[in-house]
Amino acid sequence: MDQPSSTQKKGVSRRKFLARSGAAIAGSVALLYFGRSKIRSVLSHVAADVKFDAGITDFDPTVWFEVNIDNTITLKSPKMEMGQGIFTGFALLAAEELDLDVAKIKVVHASTLTGPQSTAGTGLSNSTSSLYIPIREVAATLRETLKLAASKIWAVPTTAVQTANGILSAGSHSASYAEIAQQTKTWEIAKTPALRQASTFKYIGKDHKRVDLEDKILGNTVYGIDIEVPGMVYGAVMYCPYFGGEVKTADTTLAKSNPSILTIIQDKNWIGVVAKTRYAAEKAIASIKATWTFDPNYTTKDAINAITVGQGVAVVMQDEGNANDELTGDVLSSEYRTPIGFHATMEPSIVVADAAGEKLKLYTSTQNVAFMRQSIVDQTDFKEENIQIIPAFLGGGFGRRGYKHNALEAVKLSKAVGKPVHLLYTRQQEFQNGYVRPNTHHVMRGKVDATGKILAIQHEFATGSMAFLGLPMAKPIIGADFMVAGHGGRVSYSIPNRRTKIWHNDLPFPTGLWRGVGMFANTFAIESFMDEMASKAGANPLQFRLDHCGDTALLQRRKNLLLKLGEKAGWNKPKADATGRGIAVCEDHGTISAAIVELQLIDKKIKIFRVIQAIDAGTIVNPNGVKQQVEGATMMAISASLYEEATIENSQFTQTSFHTYRVAALTDTPAIEVIIQESLEPPSGVGEPPLSPVTPAIANAIYNLTGFRLRSLPLQEALDKHYQKTGK
Repeated sequence: MDQPSSTQKKGVSRRKFLARSGAAIAGSVALLYFGRSKIRSVLSHVAADVKFDAGITDFDPTVWFEVNIDNTITLKSPKMEMGQGIFTGFALLAAEELDLDVAKIKVVHASTLTGPQSTAGTGLSNSTSSLYIPIREVAATLRETLKLAASKIWAVPTTAVQTANGILSAGSHSASYAEIAQQTKTWEIAKTPALRQASTFKYIGKDHKRVDLEDKILGNTVYGIDIEVPGMVYGAVMYCPYFGGEVKTADTTLAKSNPSILTIIQDKNWIGVVAKTRYAAEKAIASIKATWTFDPNYTTKDAINAITVGQGVAVVMQDEGNANDELTGDVLSSEYRTPIGFHATMEPSIVVADAAGEKLKLYTSTQNVAFMRQSIVDQTDFKEENIQIIPAFLGGGFGRRGYKHNALEAVKLSKAVGKPVHLLYTRQQEFQNGYVRPNTHHVMRGKVDATGKILAIQHEFATGSMAFLGLPMAKPIIGADFMVAGHGGRVSYSIPNRRTKIWHNDLPFPTGLWRGVGMFANTFAIESFMDEMASKAGANPLQFRLDHCGDTALLQRRKNLLLKLGEKAGWNKPKADATGRGIAVCEDHGTISAAIVELQLIDKKIKIFRVIQAIDAGTIVNPNGVKQQVEGATMMAISASLYEEATIENSQFTQTSFHTYRVAALTDTPAIEVIIQESLEPPSGVGEPPLSPVTPAIANAIYNLTGFRLRSLPLQEALDKHYQKTGK
C-alpha cells in the first residue's frame, strides 16, 4: 500500500548522536597545529573514550517504518546484515514498543532513497548499542501516531485508545494497524512517549531464533552475488597485481575478437571488459596480455622492518605515574609480532551498476553505503541526490566491505555500454587487490615489586593504519592511527606507573579495518605479557589479574567476570594430563570479554578442545544471538591465531585463494561454552570483543603445557620453528 504523507512532525525524537564524539574530536583536531605532539596525546585519550554513535539524524517514524496491508510492519534498517544477527535484534526492539508479534516485523535494508541513512556505516560492534534506544523510540512514536490517527477517526480521546498485538481498540471500536493506516492520508506525528520498562519486556532479553533463518535455509536470501536486474550484462576487470602498479601496455586483440564482448576500457591501473555472459567476460580478460610499471622486490621482510618500534611517527597514548624512571633494574621485557591478515570473506566484493543518464543505481553488499556513495560523487559526474544504493545481504564483512570497493569500475563499465553491469571480484583479486590487516610489533616492559604487584608497565607498539584508508585527511594531523589500529593499546589494569606509545609507518599496500581492529593484536601482546609477569611473580595467572583490578566500575566488572569465568571453567581444579590451560581478558568500548582455553599438542600440532568464553555486554537483547556471535568470534580468532598469515614476494601478496591461505576447518572446532553475565548497564558491542582474548589465552595455554612462550602469530608456525630450532 502507498504510505500516507507526513505534514506535521510534532515531537519526533531527534538526537544529536554525533555531538559527543564528533565535537570532541573536531575541537581537538583544530588545536593540533598549535603543538602537535602534546595535542596528539590529548586527542588519543579523547578518542579512547569516544562512544561511536549510529550516524543517523532522521528519526521520523514514516521514514523508518511502513505499515503493510497484511498488518505486518516493515522496518528499514540503516545498518547492514552480514551474519551478525542485527535484523533479529532490531525486530525484537521494534516489536517491544509496537505491541506486535516479532513474526510480524519484517526487517529490510534501507536504500539511500527509501529509509534512514547512517554516515557511520556498519561496524565497530555498535549497531545494536547505538540503536537500542532510537529504534525503540521511533517504534513507540509510530505506535502513538497510530493511536492518534485512530482517535481522530473514532472521535475519542487518544488516551482511550489501547494497543495489543497489532490491534487498536477504544470501547466498541477496533481496527488493525493496517486498517487505520489505510484510512489515514495525512499523518500527525505524536510525541515520543516513555519507553517500556525492562520489567515488562516480552521480547528483549529472551532467546529468539533469527528472523532471517528460514529464508537462508531455503535459499531465498539475496546476497550481492545473487543480484539480477533486467538487461544486465557482465563485467570483468584485470587489476595490477603489484603494489602501486599501473598499466604499461595492454594487448587486447584476442579479447576484441570475441563476438560476446560489448566493450573494453582501460584505466590507470586496470583493464575492464563487458560481455553478454560472465564466462565470456572472464575468458576475454584472461586473453589480455598486459605489462605493468611498479617498484619490484618488496617482500614480507620489508613490511616487518617498516613496522617495528622506533620506526615512523610516534604518539604517546598513555602516561600515568613515571614508568620510565621505575623501569630500571630487574625489568622483564618481551617482544610480540602479528602478521598481515586477510579478511577471507566467503563472498567476494560485488556490485551491479546501472548508469542511465544522470541517474545511477548501485546494488551491492557493503558495510558503508555513505562512503561508497561519496566516493562515486568524488570520482564521477553523478550528483549525490541522483545516486541510489540498494544494499543486499553480505556474505561476510569483518571490516572488508567498509571502504575499498569495485563500484567505480562497475559505474564506468555501465556508462560505457549503457546497460546494468554485474561486476564480481575473483578470489585472487579479493586477496591481492583489497585491503588487509596491518602487521604489528610490540615491546612490553614491566617490573614487579616485592609484594608481587606490578610497579610499572610500558607498551610500545608499531602498526600500519586501519583508519586512514577511510579518513586520509586525518593522517597528517594525528600522525598515528591511535583511534582504530591503536584501539586496546593502553594498559587498563590498576598499575601505578603505565605508559603506552604507538609508532606509525606507511606501507605500500592498503591496510584497513579488520574485525576487532587494533584490539586483536594489542590484547595478544598485553595479555601474554600479563601471564609472563604473573610467572615472574610466582602467581596464579587468574589471581594475578584479579589483584590488578582496581576500584573503578569497569575494572570491578572485569573482576566479577573473571571470577565467574574461573568458577564455571574450573580454573582451580586439576586439569587433565598433557593439557595446557590459559586465560586472557579485555575491554572493548564497555564490553568485557574473557576466555579460558584448554588444549593439547598432538604430533606437535596445536589441538584446542575447549574454549570457555564469558562476556559482559550490558543489557542483552537476544541471548541466543550473543552466543552465536561469541562462537563465531571464537572460531575466527582460532583461525587467525593458529594459521593465518599473508606474505609478500616481488611487491605482491603470494596468496591467491584458500589453497595458499589456510583458515580454520571444522576439524579445528572445539567445544565452545558461552557465559553471559547479566547486567543493567546499557547495551555494548558483541561482534568484535570476544575475538581478542582467545589468541593470548591460546598462547598462555601453550606455555602452561610446555614451559616455553610463543610470541608471534601464527602460533602453529611459531611452534614449528621452535621445534626446528630446539629439536624437541
